[in-house]
Amino acid sequence: MTSTLFTYDEVDEILRGNGAGGYVGISAIDGLVAAVVAGPAYVEPDEWLPEIFNGRVPVTVPGTPNHRLVQTILHRHDEVAEILSRRPETYLPMFMHDEGRVVTEDWTIGFMLGVGKRATPWTKIMLSEFRSTLAPILSVNPLGRNMMPDVSEAELDRIKATAHFAIADVVTALYHHCAKDRSASRRLAKLRAGRRERQA
Repeated sequence: MTSTLFTYDEVDEILRGNGAGGYVGISAIDGLVAAVVAGPAYVEPDEWLPEIFNGRVPVTVPGTPNHRLVQTILHRHDEVAEILSRRPETYLPMFMHDEGRVVTEDWTIGFMLGVGKRATPWTKIMLSEFRSTLAPILSVNPLGRNMMPDVSEAELDRIKATAHFAIADVVTALYHHCAKDRSASRRLAKLRAGRRERQA
């Protein structure tokens, strides 16, 4: 299957293009994937894919560019899940680069979109001691900074300055911290799906 996929650079070019489509690029996609894979609740692809495509999922016919595009994004989801599960020390987020500077903003935008897909379980995390572990991610994003009202702007700026070094470890820690809740959420989602199929 991998031979039919786009490269991640090609995905970025296709989606961002001239910027008129309202789609997000590969770095934001990767942040979204990280939140979905490592977060506290299972989220079906049909729920998070529209965040990438301006609120909708494109119609896909096998062999078409749209199908390849969606399959490449789903491949990144599965790739991140496999890495975090089996070899977390090798996980690397996809950040943008601008004249030698690492740009983390786009990635955190995607991450916060993922947080928004399951607000209730994420709120429990934000109200727990684990929130401090998420500081490198939250410090980069305006919405994330609002979730840390007890931390000064100066301290948030200090954390943000080195966030690109810390975010990979943060995602790994989040994945393990949420393992039980995420597994329970996935089982519940499958049970509900099974009930719907029997009632159909």
